[in-house]
Amino acid sequence: MLLQAIALDAAMSVSSSLARLARYGLWLDPDEPEAKAWITENANLLKISVHEAARRLSRNPRGYSAAIRRQWYASVLWYSRQAEDVLDSCARAHPEDSLLNALELNEPDSRLPIELLAKGEIPQQEGVMLDGNTPVAVSMLQKLAMFDDAGSSKSAKLDDFALASDHIIVRDGIGPVRGPIPPSSPPPQDVRAWPRLDAPEYIPALTPFEVTVGLAATQQAGVAGGQMILPVPAGVTTIEITIELIADGVDALDGWTRSLHVNVHDPMSAEVTFLLTGRNPSGPEPVHLTTIEVRYVLKGAVCGTASRPLVIGKPSVSKLNTLPTNYGTPWLSQRSTSTPIDLRVDEHAADLTIELSKPDGNSASGHFVCRLRSPHSIYLDAGPHDVNLGHDAKAFAKTTIDIVREFSRDPLVDNALNSVGDLVAEKLPAAVFNALREVATLVAPAPPAVLIVSAEPYVPWELARIEPPLDPSRPPYLGAQVLIGRWWRETAGGPSRSDTGVEQVPLRIEKPPSEPPASITVRHMAVMAGMYKTESGLRKLPAAEDEAAILVKSYHAIPLAASTQALKQLLDARLEYGFEEIGWAGAVHFAGHGAYEPDRPDASVLFLSDGKPVSALLFRSAKYGGDRQPLIFLNACMIGIGGELLGNMGGFPGNCLRGGFGGVLGALWEIDDTVAKQFATEFWQRAMPPDGGNGEPVAAILRDLRAKYVVKETEIPQATYLSYVYYGHPRLMLQRTT
Repeated sequence: MLLQAIALDAAMSVSSSLARLARYGLWLDPDEPEAKAWITENANLLKISVHEAARRLSRNPRGYSAAIRRQWYASVLWYSRQAEDVLDSCARAHPEDSLLNALELNEPDSRLPIELLAKGEIPQQEGVMLDGNTPVAVSMLQKLAMFDDAGSSKSAKLDDFALASDHIIVRDGIGPVRGPIPPSSPPPQDVRAWPRLDAPEYIPALTPFEVTVGLAATQQAGVAGGQMILPVPAGVTTIEITIELIADGVDALDGWTRSLHVNVHDPMSAEVTFLLTGRNPSGPEPVHLTTIEVRYVLKGAVCGTASRPLVIGKPSVSKLNTLPTNYGTPWLSQRSTSTPIDLRVDEHAADLTIELSKPDGNSASGHFVCRLRSPHSIYLDAGPHDVNLGHDAKAFAKTTIDIVREFSRDPLVDNALNSVGDLVAEKLPAAVFNALREVATLVAPAPPAVLIVSAEPYVPWELARIEPPLDPSRPPYLGAQVLIGRWWRETAGGPSRSDTGVEQVPLRIEKPPSEPPASITVRHMAVMAGMYKTESGLRKLPAAEDEAAILVKSYHAIPLAASTQALKQLLDARLEYGFEEIGWAGAVHFAGHGAYEPDRPDASVLFLSDGKPVSALLFRSAKYGGDRQPLIFLNACMIGIGGELLGNMGGFPGNCLRGGFGGVLGALWEIDDTVAKQFATEFWQRAMPPDGGNGEPVAAILRDLRAKYVVKETEIPQATYLSYVYYGHPRLMLQRTT
């Protein structure tokens, strides 16, 4: 069976490990210092007693496990332990001792991780299940009873966990090959190339080394990154591309950015060089593991990424091959970060892009690297800037969302939102807010368009408070101030190297692409609504049913039953209407129940009409992508069920984007039925006017709807307006066609 994984690092102290577990509601005794500190913090914030806070926060540890990452020299080892065992071992250890010693983690006890992309249902071996470098579940062979908060047992099922496997082929990986075209030849219509990233695999600390970036004629061994196509406008002989580097534990002696001038007659000759030096590893291991990531940027928009792993050794380590490698996975064989590279200029690029990357590949840490970019000529402290969430990103997000959920129907909800907004804003570098004000002044009176591209799908950056606000007439939250969209750039998931070092290249379209689409063509709209009867065990939702009926009538949309058969047709892009197969829908709307079940490895679910829960993981297998990237609006009411829809794991955003959807819209916490209906109908009326004509950008509509959050002394603020989060281009327009 599979248990939810809590990411820990073997180098963490016992005290910090207990503090991490406490944030998930796990402890042996609420009076333990780490648990008591967390409980007291929540009690003070929620204005309740410590005893009541402990009761509300407490979870049964039998539904959880620990995925423990250990750096062993230049390899990564993984261990799986039940949460109860970790709590017990830590209780008997010294608070400052390491988790490595407290759990007696020996090299032979480690297990190779289980890759989530592998075909199959529940794995037949024990170990940590990884999605790239991120633990998403722990596989346990023994059958454990699962318990809810009341102590009653319930069976653990993962019948929705099946995923389509990636088909791969192997290509020979060789270095850059140059074959200049004579200058007299006419310019090609486009340039096809692979990313070139020349860098050492190992470098001693404090020793300067060079990294060369350019274009290669064939795929380069050791580099994760897809083939790129660079369109060449008529009469153009040279194209300028901005090259950005990102790395952790590395200093750039002469800057992180270069301009690459590509001669279209001889594109492979273009190259830029960076001079870097690795910092002395600060941890107990003799080496530091990081990744050199390169961004190919055109006019402020990232058109693609590539990367290769790097090991930095302490001065005492002369060569990498002197380190043992008989356990775990060598860092140089880890799956590296990459995205498809599409070197076409985005004419609708965001005014400001905020990117959060994670070159250390360690999901147990809250350390990220932030870079800023803009197509405008403004003063911009581009970075890289360090961002430290203090804990893993998932725990940080869970904390912020739980605070709002607790007061969603209480007058103190405004206080809770203010607290969350300040907490989120504190995690962003000051350079972000300086850049926001710069672009806001430049594009005024229009609101600036902001794109947040993140290696983590958890933190609700839309709730970051801006003081003073850019527009004082609106709530001071980022999502109500600017046109904001989010996109998910994975921490891993690029081509992985085989044992021989040869790259493996997916045949199917890479999803999600490096940048979200700015336009989606909508020929058909599909609407699915949960029609819940008593036997489903779920409360009937009249407002959601009305909402679906309005959309079907207004747009002649395809009505879909909330059933497994209809959902399969939707995900397989094989919809039928009027006895005719019409394929895919450019816009999809779901109205019904959703829930967050913390005992499930993928906790976010939607409920079909018969009460069957549907895991977000199913949306990962959707047959979209390329020129088929629909917008999906998941308007799932949480009242009476509780929990986040999009606030945990990759959830629906990550899995929908991986399934090829071009935009995802949904709620972070419980939403009011009536307000949700009003929100949805106004959104679609403005995005696709029923009587024809041009719609408005998706993010502009959401900015206005979030601004309906009003604080009045005589009324409870309606937090539903601020609950919606949007993954997609901030200037996305829906183009209706027949």
